[in-house]
Amino acid sequence: MTFLQITLQDFLAFSGLFVIIIVSALYLYLFYETFYPPSFPPAIIVSDKKITESPVKNVKNITTKQLLISCHPDHIPDKVKKIGLIPYLRKKHLKHGRVLTDLPLINTISVIDPMTIRSSLNIGDRPRNMYKFLEPIWGKDNLYVFSADRAKIYRSFFDPALSVDVIIDKYHDMRNFGVEIVDNWEKSIVLKHENVVRMQDQGLEFSLKATIQALFGVNLPQDFDLVAYKKAYDDVINGLFDKQFNVLSNLRDEKIQNSIKHLFQVLCILIDEKKRIIASTIQGANNTILPPRKDLLDLLVSEKDPETGKKFEDEKIKNIMSLFLTCGYLTTGVAISWTIFCITQDRNVQTKIQNEIDYNLKGQLPLYHDLLNLNFLNQVIKESLRICPPIPILSRYLEKNTDLETMNDPLNLQAGTVVLYPITVTHEEIHIERDSQKFDASQPSFNQLKAPFNHCPFGFGDRICPAEKLAMVEIKLMVCLIMQRFHVELAMPLNRVSGDEKFILMARNDIYIKLIPRKGIEE
Repeated sequence: MTFLQITLQDFLAFSGLFVIIIVSALYLYLFYETFYPPSFPPAIIVSDKKITESPVKNVKNITTKQLLISCHPDHIPDKVKKIGLIPYLRKKHLKHGRVLTDLPLINTISVIDPMTIRSSLNIGDRPRNMYKFLEPIWGKDNLYVFSADRAKIYRSFFDPALSVDVIIDKYHDMRNFGVEIVDNWEKSIVLKHENVVRMQDQGLEFSLKATIQALFGVNLPQDFDLVAYKKAYDDVINGLFDKQFNVLSNLRDEKIQNSIKHLFQVLCILIDEKKRIIASTIQGANNTILPPRKDLLDLLVSEKDPETGKKFEDEKIKNIMSLFLTCGYLTTGVAISWTIFCITQDRNVQTKIQNEIDYNLKGQLPLYHDLLNLNFLNQVIKESLRICPPIPILSRYLEKNTDLETMNDPLNLQAGTVVLYPITVTHEEIHIERDSQKFDASQPSFNQLKAPFNHCPFGFGDRICPAEKLAMVEIKLMVCLIMQRFHVELAMPLNRVSGDEKFILMARNDIYIKLIPRKGIEE
């Protein structure tokens, strides 16, 4: 009996040890299976074989039924929907070269050839149908799909409001938003022993506040519920995207409409507050000229519409501000989280960033000009934007017959053609000789980004993002504040990090980051 009891105890002990070993092995496999950022979405992996040129193929077998405006969701083949547009185009480009003209998308080609992109710079029109799903929050006649000529007029009008001088004016308030967030993280670690954060959620929180401050120049209402507002934005963007494919229930559609109302209510409050500030400023200054540096909402409220010569209508102000806020807030927020994710994949990169920050800042909060001296951090952010561009695909619509240059023969395209530019694939193809999907912030790799069209996360040509400078300041500022205070580690299985291929490259499961406070940093 004693012998049997000892044997049973030994068996249970060995069984427990075996379970611990297996669980530990699985943990290590999941968390440290590779240091390569995943493909987005991770359905197709690019090989290390260089894409070779191939003769441009002509579009064939276009039937009468197919002669509809291209890129409408109803006409996207199931094989494309199944794996996602970016993985599908990646696979096709790898097999057939840098220019694809035989896509199963009506009147549509895909281009990743830098020479062809260069010759596309004068194409400023965008296909309306690709962005039609955003009309409920941007309006039917919105800046994003203005014709090239109309867009040029407004971009010239908006440029002063997005200049470096205006950004500097707003910088202190934007920095305070970031400091508030990292302070809360430190308090949570000390008081609650919680050191894991959802980085995408937190990056979006900072971006929302900073972007509103930069574009609107007004404080959020005291009773403003940031969590509810962010949730409304998520519901609207995801819901409107899914609505294209007729996959929404009536209940969810009603929820989207309520969220849109909530977004517009907040916009109207901010716009009314700006009008009040301008009116009181004019009255207090005895009708003297307002300060020369105006933010975007200042221009819309106080200046005349450059197209009509009349005062901007309230509906147009609301739609323009909604467009800028949506694009700026979402793209910048996710760029912050993807950059932190990339940093977790290379401890040497993390150490080098922190050494640069410590040397330049001496433990102090970064001033605007300090950010200009953080050259390696700039490299890291640009490399992150190469691997994870917030807007993974751009497009142009040809209003007339157009000839585009290629590495081979010129490409003759008819009016009505949509040209897709899968930015993710473009970035990968250019760097494929050094393993394009591996995060590499070294100087030689960074030098490659300086070549024309090797790096275009903000677009290119006349339709490049007008708020690129603002976005880079916000990203660099928040990443700097995080790296100054913390070491960062990925706190979720690497294979759970994946991109959601929609309008913006969102992390499907968020990005969970473990924060480890740094020692010896002056307060």
